[in-house]
Amino acid sequence: MARFLIAATSVPGHVFPLLAVSQHLVSRGHEVVVHTGSVFRERVEATGARFVAFRPEIDIDYRRLDDHFPERRKLAPGPAQLCFGLKHFFADAIPYQSAGIRDIRREFPVDAIIVDAMFCGTFPLLLGPSEQRVPIVALGITALALSSPDTAPFGTALPPALTPEDRTRNVAMNNHLQQAIFSSTQRYFDDILAKHGSHPLPAFLFDAMITLPDLYLQLTAKAFEYPRGEMPDSIRFVGPLLPPPSTDVRLPPWWDDREKAGSIVLVTQGTVANEDLGRLVGPTLTALANEDLTVIASTGGPPVESIPVALPPNAKAGTFLPFDRLLPKVSVMVTNGGYGAVTHALNLGVPLVVAGDSEEKPEIAARVAWAGAGINLGTGRPSASQIREAVRAVLTKPQYRHRAQALRTAFARHNARDEIAELVEDLAAGETAASGHGNTRRGLRSVDAPAGGASRQAVDVDTGSIRAMSRTI
Repeated sequence: MARFLIAATSVPGHVFPLLAVSQHLVSRGHEVVVHTGSVFRERVEATGARFVAFRPEIDIDYRRLDDHFPERRKLAPGPAQLCFGLKHFFADAIPYQSAGIRDIRREFPVDAIIVDAMFCGTFPLLLGPSEQRVPIVALGITALALSSPDTAPFGTALPPALTPEDRTRNVAMNNHLQQAIFSSTQRYFDDILAKHGSHPLPAFLFDAMITLPDLYLQLTAKAFEYPRGEMPDSIRFVGPLLPPPSTDVRLPPWWDDREKAGSIVLVTQGTVANEDLGRLVGPTLTALANEDLTVIASTGGPPVESIPVALPPNAKAGTFLPFDRLLPKVSVMVTNGGYGAVTHALNLGVPLVVAGDSEEKPEIAARVAWAGAGINLGTGRPSASQIREAVRAVLTKPQYRHRAQALRTAFARHNARDEIAELVEDLAAGETAASGHGNTRRGLRSVDAPAGGASRQAVDVDTGSIRAMSRTI
């Protein structure tokens, strides 16, 4: 039996994958402490882990971020808003997160620490002597942002490089935008770290998040990520981390009707970006109202009454729907591009229509199109005609479903829960020596591990496409 500390940035997309890991480690007989915001206490304790809240200074409710950061509301979407979030939500939290980890370890000696990729409170440990700390593992909860000459800067949503000219362009964009957009943010992180006795980051911020941990476990198959000629072998592709089977779900009264339906189109805006269901849910219902199919809308939390259009006769709606039971019946999913929803659909071979323009969603939409498993509408507010044409294309052109099914085959080679558990158990057992700075540890089994060393090109986002990321905090 080992002792694991799991620490997660206090927003759902960061917490929920780590709760799945927590539940699985507990089921294998390990002791687990989860350190995150108080709003997630009940969900943490339901996994069988012990909950320890963040320190009060950073224990905020993700649903009221603008109340905690009123200055952010004054900033236009774009570089200034994104950099504000990086500085004041992530960097400013470092001393409190680090202190919380230190407090927990005083009375709970841990064998390994597991975090989401954006949890920066482990930077002080990672930047210190590797032989004086426990192993640290990060989970890649969204598309891989590691910079490379083979990929355009993260946020541009451009496909991988095909020519030497593409690679030259990528390097130039990365180098330029590192200085033009993120240099002050990088200095801000380094200043925070210096005030607490730590070294500066050895690479660009986004790269450091990936290459500093002893292992970086990307929650997809290698087939759904852009190829890079060079990549640290500390990066492992472990497959999608899907929610556990749904139980005790209150099903809507129309639920059994889906068994008699023909083609089903599911539309969702996820569980966070659903404050305005007129962005995607409403237009999809309007677009498909006269089609010979069934539309099922999932609001992700808001009441069905908040859908801004009347439900047409061929449509059903619910707040929270069990996707593990619903997706096997779905012909096409229309989504704003959340990583969890997209990988869940592809894990079942369901092709996609993606319309997302917030956070990292344009990058996920671009990967869907690159993989051939669906259509990227290139906007977060598509028109009804755009949606109608895309859904018709996915339904009538078999190549989309064929590519989605190929990804399903690639995903099926993995069992993310077991692979993650076995890797962190190896580390906790001390079977491998600490490496530091993202180099592989001796003796670890290979899990879709690419060969090669780390590219140290900067990770940046160009000024136009950064607006699509600026809603992330």
